[in-house]
Amino acid sequence: MKFAHSYWLFGTGLALVVAAFLIAGGLILLKSIRRFGDEAVVTGLITGRAGGRRALKGVLLVLAVALGFAALAGPQYGRGTRLIPATNLDVVIVLDYSKSMYARDVVPTRTVRAKAEVARLIAELPGARFGAVAFAGQPMSFPVTIDGGAIAQFFRQLTPNDMPIGGTAIARALEAARELLKRDPLSAKHRKVILLVTDGEDLEGDPVAVAQGAAHDDVAIHVVQIGGRTPEPLPEVNEAGEITGNRVDDQGRPVTTSLSADGEAQLAKIAEVSKGRVVRSQQGDTGISEIAAGLKQLMTEELSEKVETVFADVYMYPLGLALVLLVIETFVNETKKRARAAIVPPPPRRRRIRARAGAKRAAAAAALSFLVALGCDRLTDPFMRHAPPVDQAIVALDAGDASAAVDLLSQYLTTGKCEGGNIGTPDNVHQKHNASFDLGLGLFRIAEQFGRRFGEEESFGDAGPTPEEEARLAQRRDQIDCALRIVRLAAADPAVPIDLRARANYLAGNLEFLRREYASAVKAYDLALQLIPGLPGDAGDGIGRDAAYNRALALLREQEQKDKKKDAAPPDAPPPDAGADSERGDSGNGDKNDKNDKNDKQDSGKNQDQPDSGKNDDQDKSGPDGGPPERDKPPPEPERQSPSVNQDERILDMLERAPTLQQHDARNRALQGRGTTMEDK
Repeated sequence: MKFAHSYWLFGTGLALVVAAFLIAGGLILLKSIRRFGDEAVVTGLITGRAGGRRALKGVLLVLAVALGFAALAGPQYGRGTRLIPATNLDVVIVLDYSKSMYARDVVPTRTVRAKAEVARLIAELPGARFGAVAFAGQPMSFPVTIDGGAIAQFFRQLTPNDMPIGGTAIARALEAARELLKRDPLSAKHRKVILLVTDGEDLEGDPVAVAQGAAHDDVAIHVVQIGGRTPEPLPEVNEAGEITGNRVDDQGRPVTTSLSADGEAQLAKIAEVSKGRVVRSQQGDTGISEIAAGLKQLMTEELSEKVETVFADVYMYPLGLALVLLVIETFVNETKKRARAAIVPPPPRRRRIRARAGAKRAAAAAALSFLVALGCDRLTDPFMRHAPPVDQAIVALDAGDASAAVDLLSQYLTTGKCEGGNIGTPDNVHQKHNASFDLGLGLFRIAEQFGRRFGEEESFGDAGPTPEEEARLAQRRDQIDCALRIVRLAAADPAVPIDLRARANYLAGNLEFLRREYASAVKAYDLALQLIPGLPGDAGDGIGRDAAYNRALALLREQEQKDKKKDAAPPDAPPPDAGADSERGDSGNGDKNDKNDKNDKQDSGKNQDQPDSGKNDDQDKSGPDGGPPERDKPPPEPERQSPSVNQDERILDMLERAPTLQQHDARNRALQGRGTTMEDK
């Protein structure tokens, strides 16, 4: 038997304090009797002796208080043993992807050989966890995970040509590796190692200072130095990865790579200050296999499997016993039940006594009913709590600081940053759906910052978007891709509550709408409507009406895109969507085809700011998770009147542009207040 939180046992002293107060109360009562008159005479006037029953009630109360604090201490008992696998080693591999890694002094090239040996190292260390950092002038990271195959695939799909900035920024890469280990909650209990594989020196930052910080965090840095002081020619590699010759400078001289004496000293200092090793490639070998052998021996000797005792929580037993004692104490009267003929109290007094006794019995019955309904299995998790990072993220979203909210949620879910449209999807994303939804919502808010807001059309000149506008749209697409990657996991998971899945599909539709993929947006809205239909009025969940309204807008925008393509086509070319027009009942003549150009263009939509508890928009958040999402609907543009041939055609145009009942109802509901976001527990 042991206690998980033994400091609560000091609270049992409070039971002694309660006992002291009860004893003091008895002594004061006895002193009051003596002060009232002769003790023998006063005692003779008392019809019942309450001392023994009062003492019993006091003992029950004292024991209940002591057992309550014993339950808070978390008693546990050993019920067996279990084998702890060797999963207590975290390795972050930092691999150089500078252009000098194309050198062929290591067959076939330095980068290909390094990636192959890194994959072999991962395979030879089963049970260890791995993270990844690929760097040149700027690092790209992958979070720490038990899935070693994902790390190998991350390195395998990259080449030096894929790196956006050239150079060899070792200090930045090591700092990114430290951040991966700091953000992972399990790394604090594991042995931490950084494996640096490079062929150059850092001329920008101070990697030695970063290594000193890593040593302070108990992180060892092993350095694999590929290449040496002998100049090695650099091949010219095209975008397809084919070698087309050797690189030459402006004077036609071959470009070579070699590591200076200062570079070698810098790499050696990095390993020295962090208590790591330096391995230099020689005779066509990179030296990674030597590091792998050392880590394998470390796991076998120091970090091997262990057998530990499994303890079971049994706090529910003292807690339940304390509640039972309190119920018994309630039913124990201080005096025996008197016979009716003995003393007849006045009617008002009797009614008050009976009412008081009835209230005690009702309270005791309610407590017993609660215990029966709760059951012992529910006592194992009686309390819930809010997740502070999610609460902070919700406050940041409400304040309009989407970037801070995304940073908090990314750290909470350990997804890493959104870079190049890619974001990690660790187990936390699959388990904490509400926080994942909030992360997608925050990325949506950031995407809105790169261009016009949701529902507003982007307008470019006749020459198309400028390079600055193209860069802004590319940043928006990256944020949308990351948000869709997160949101679609919740939307497709059947274990997620239906209302949260519907909101995830609705947010996915808004994301597709934001990047003008209206056909995909319609599909996402359809999935949301399959889960929660859009009922008119106040019936059902408002998310269905919102999805129906935005779906109608997406269909209108999709038709406008088709009309623009049709107008841009040569006069002799057939309409690109003639088949679709015939399905809608168009006859194919000019008057009918021009009706699409006469429709109003409503630049509006709905944007749901949904967070992390899975409740609908019109409900306040209860429990540990927060409240309903907030919704934004962009303002509609002024209607654009189109000329009509005659009065009849004008009336037909007005009927075609009239909103449906669902659209009208959803528009009115969206104008009512803004909700709050969700949270996760």
